[in-house]
Amino acid sequence: MTVTDGIANPGISAEGHGVPNYPALSRKIVDGLDLSAVADGARSDPGVRGDLLTVVRCCMEAIVTAAAADERVPDRTATRLETIAARWADRDLPVETIQHAVHAAAEAVTESVVGARARPDGAARLYGAGVVLIEALRTLSTAVARGYAHEVRAMTGERRVASQTLVSALLTGRVDSIMVRRNEVELAETYLVVAVALGAHSDEHDPRLDGGVVARRKLRRVQAELAREPGPRVLALLSVDGGTALVPASADAEAADERLAALIDRLACAAEAPVTAAFVSSPNDRIPRAADRAHQLLDLALRLDRGPGLYRFRDLACEYQLVQPGPANRHLRSLLDPLQDEPELVDTVDAFFASQCKRESAARRLGISVSAVRRRLDRIAALTGLNPDAPTDLWYLRASFVARMFEPGQVGSVL
Repeated sequence: MTVTDGIANPGISAEGHGVPNYPALSRKIVDGLDLSAVADGARSDPGVRGDLLTVVRCCMEAIVTAAAADERVPDRTATRLETIAARWADRDLPVETIQHAVHAAAEAVTESVVGARARPDGAARLYGAGVVLIEALRTLSTAVARGYAHEVRAMTGERRVASQTLVSALLTGRVDSIMVRRNEVELAETYLVVAVALGAHSDEHDPRLDGGVVARRKLRRVQAELAREPGPRVLALLSVDGGTALVPASADAEAADERLAALIDRLACAAEAPVTAAFVSSPNDRIPRAADRAHQLLDLALRLDRGPGLYRFRDLACEYQLVQPGPANRHLRSLLDPLQDEPELVDTVDAFFASQCKRESAARRLGISVSAVRRRLDRIAALTGLNPDAPTDLWYLRASFVARMFEPGQVGSVL
């Protein structure tokens, strides 16, 4: 059974003329439409019903007129449908409801169109009627989709610019109430300030493809996944390489932590690329400082080659402290100064710690033999006075290695 069952009856058709009673047909069709996709409040809105009545009547009239004259659906009808679809997009109403109305209208007049051509010589005429109906449906459905999509793209662009402006203001501490109202968002009391690094998609390095296009598609998938995050809106300022996201925090810190970890996993799946992130919790009036710290943590995780995933302050607290400027940092940095004249020894320190102090792994990283790594470590011990085989000396070597990751003055900038 369809929404148009029973419409072709003497009580609804105009007697003697074969011309449908469009107002009555339109009301009957709209009354039978499934409006479950429309929000409860909008279903009783006279404007919504009025738009559907207009869509149905315009489609029926256009199809019948086109069939009678063997012409295309009038441009004015397509334009009117585009306008209505754009209005529905602006109100966030479902486009499928309009499409259902278009198809119901076509079904309602099918008997009229086909019946008018069902004559003794009617094989060709029936074929022609089918062509008219198919072409009409294509034109009308395309008009709805085009109007809706154009409006969505325009709205998305405007909202993205406004959202990016708001995030930029929050990150610089220059947000105001007018900006918040314009974005129709209620700021959370506390945010998880997340520094994000998006790794390269495998296709970005494919010489047969445009790497820039691949990267932008990756970014759009990540943005779409952020938009799907349930609950209060996530604010983000991202490029193809990463950026900063502000995730509203809940009162339950452990639950918020788990939610963020799950979100990062979903972003990695959406990006089809490794995603590394670090976060710091912060009140909304201290976001700039928190963002600075989060990006320092992220940079540490990347430089330490910790791998993709989510990092918390506790995961990198020691390393974070070691890179902070001051007398301790200056002393630790100086421990490896004797190696500056022999760059291969500095490379050996980097490979040794990147390999979790395993000589075999360091040798593979450097492309040399294990015995060559041992000789270099002995040379490092002779120059610095720190023996990698002694636990205390090893700790100081690693502390110096970490402390030298940032040049003086680098710490404190948002990376």
